[in-house]
Amino acid sequence: MADVDIGANNAVWVGIEPVYGTPSDPTDSGVGVWMPILDEALIYTETKYYSPQIRQQAMVSSVVPAPYHVEGPVHFEVDANYLPYLLYASRHTVTKTGTGPYTYSAVPTGNGATYPGGTAKGVSILVVRNGVGFLYSGCVFGEFAFTINGGVLECTATVLGLAQQDPSAAATPSWIDAELFGADAHSIYVDAAGLTPAFATLALDFNGYTMTINHAAEAVNNINPARAANFIKYGVTEATLATTLDFVDKTEYDNFEASTLRAIKLESCRPGGAGSDFASATEAVRITNFRTAYDQYTVDTKGMADLVSADVTMRSLGISGGSGYKIECKSPVSIT
Repeated sequence: MADVDIGANNAVWVGIEPVYGTPSDPTDSGVGVWMPILDEALIYTETKYYSPQIRQQAMVSSVVPAPYHVEGPVHFEVDANYLPYLLYASRHTVTKTGTGPYTYSAVPTGNGATYPGGTAKGVSILVVRNGVGFLYSGCVFGEFAFTINGGVLECTATVLGLAQQDPSAAATPSWIDAELFGADAHSIYVDAAGLTPAFATLALDFNGYTMTINHAAEAVNNINPARAANFIKYGVTEATLATTLDFVDKTEYDNFEASTLRAIKLESCRPGGAGSDFASATEAVRITNFRTAYDQYTVDTKGMADLVSADVTMRSLGISGGSGYKIECKSPVSIT
């Protein structure tokens, strides 16, 4: 019997596909990177067809190959060395500026693209589990959920892919030291909605932050002998922000009642600390919501010893002359 290993020895590689849907080579360090993760559940998904032929038996009698696709979440600590790969492989227009560190600015695109187009790219993802490689191709990220957990910026990215195959050659993982955004990295600002909010005052009443961007992606299987999905279809993009706010006055509650729109910015920087900002950082992530409505603002009494707080959800809206939100990553990595 072969040895059974633990997840600590697994590995994930992400590589840009020169041609969407054609697997990139995990042995080619020029197109991809070994990416540390916390956990993943990327799976081959098939709805098998079981024949209900009547054969004088009260059970199905046959199974045949059915269409399939790849899907599942990848959960990781955000690191500027890897995030740009994921931004490119999503429903965003990505602009790269700088000479190193580079700034990757991703804004939502309205394209109902059935595959990555424009600046968007597909990726291949190799997952090595107990020494066995699973290579998934034609992958895009249909949803991102950024959250601060224990002071560290994390993300869960949901993958949709076209096909699965065995890797053509064994690939040896290589790693660099972790460069994470910890508790000293994060600053949150709130301002009036607009194309260029000033964000002059640091907000200190946020107890949590979860920004979810869902492009309503789904795999489409037209009739084809390979059985793999033909393309990924996007739906309506929905971007939401959830948090708990210290309740000190009715200012934001009144904004909720009046549907007054707000701008919200999270800035996570390395090196961190008081006074750090995106411009001076060597590595950074900035998520800006330019035009956001309070969807829910719930203030109640939770208990005798509990702080008076508000459970809040907000929804990003489109804005004339700009984008409803922007994700920016300042990174040492150069992707072409």
